[in-house]
Amino acid sequence: MAINGINSYGMGYYNYQASINNMRLTQALANNSRLTRSAFSSASSGNNSLKSSVNFIKDYSSSMSDLMSAANELRTANSKGVMTDMKVTSSDTSVATATEKLTVKSPKDYMIDVSQIAQAQTNVSGSVKGSDKAESSMDFVVNAGASSVNVRVSALHEDGTSKTNIQMLREAASQINDSSANVRANVVTQKDGTATLELTGKYTGKHNTFNVSGELGAAKGLENVQTEAANAKYSVTENGKKTDYESGTNDISLDHTRIGVTLKGTGTVSIKADVDAEKTASALGSLVDAYNSSLKLLNDNYDRGSGVDRQLRSLVQGLGSEQSLEKLGITVNKDATLKFDKDVFAKNMKENPSLTKDLIAGAAGIADKAFNKASSGLRVNSGSLINGDLSDMQSESFTNPYNVFSMYSRSGVYSLNNYAAVGMMFNLLA
Repeated sequence: MAINGINSYGMGYYNYQASINNMRLTQALANNSRLTRSAFSSASSGNNSLKSSVNFIKDYSSSMSDLMSAANELRTANSKGVMTDMKVTSSDTSVATATEKLTVKSPKDYMIDVSQIAQAQTNVSGSVKGSDKAESSMDFVVNAGASSVNVRVSALHEDGTSKTNIQMLREAASQINDSSANVRANVVTQKDGTATLELTGKYTGKHNTFNVSGELGAAKGLENVQTEAANAKYSVTENGKKTDYESGTNDISLDHTRIGVTLKGTGTVSIKADVDAEKTASALGSLVDAYNSSLKLLNDNYDRGSGVDRQLRSLVQGLGSEQSLEKLGITVNKDATLKFDKDVFAKNMKENPSLTKDLIAGAAGIADKAFNKASSGLRVNSGSLINGDLSDMQSESFTNPYNVFSMYSRSGVYSLNNYAAVGMMFNLLA
């Protein structure tokens, strides 16, 4: 006797028998504990696979973003990156110090020859024994151009007793310092007990002078100039061109006020604006770390999809020739990861800064190559990153009997004929 449905005539009876066979097969599968466990296990595995794929896409995107960010820090196209953040230095801080006042747009190199620094006028009184009684009162004027002060100090206390010389000098200094005159006063005492009164102009430059006149008392000799007010005299050499300058102050500027320089003494000093070697080394180390991290992620997941495999091949092609990388202190390991030696980089940066910077941020430098690889990786279709995973999950779904009957039950009784039903019964139950 033939199994119902195979040789039956009439579409109604055919569909009826197909439905009965589907129900019987479902009941049989439900009573088979081995197949039931397998089906639920397969469904759980499918969910885990999907979650794993989604997590990988997130990790991949984060890894490529980190690599692109690390590379961008070293690109000249980044106006706020380390390669465009100039550090101003002085070769001899005893001659001049330098700071960045405004953004320095490109490397600069100046040679400054200081023949004279700007000075303020200084007057010093003769020495007197501080503990001796004052012989006379003080009544003198310190005239500093538009500002002046009249100093009056009595030689006697209110009770009629005599003041000492040191008391007279200190009162005079206090009156001067409390005034608006552009002069500062200071009482200097020595180990032998002698004391002097010193006056110093608040500002440097040959036009900032002052004079003292009147009854000086214990400050006798204060009218005499010890140090004359003077302008700074220096020359600046840039690109082989030397220019002489004179300034009333020791605070000067270079590169259209972008670099501030303070003259400290006579001599020759080099003022440079260039990339910060320490910051560059740190950024280069971060780029190597990001590259290695991305390479490991791709290598560990290369079989998830064709997009991963392509991006992995792109990265292992490297960021430059081994010779070029070695000049940056970077060596290539056997597994294609990179190793960075900060000391080697620092040495090459000092000996050949132009070449080293070009290898990092030049047109074919390591920064642009890494940036472009990461940027291209972010544009990869996410489906291609896990098309291998999707293929496995799809295959698993079609071999899972519950998924098959669920699919056909949603499609209707016409979707699964008796031939298919009987075939599956024999395959699964035989």
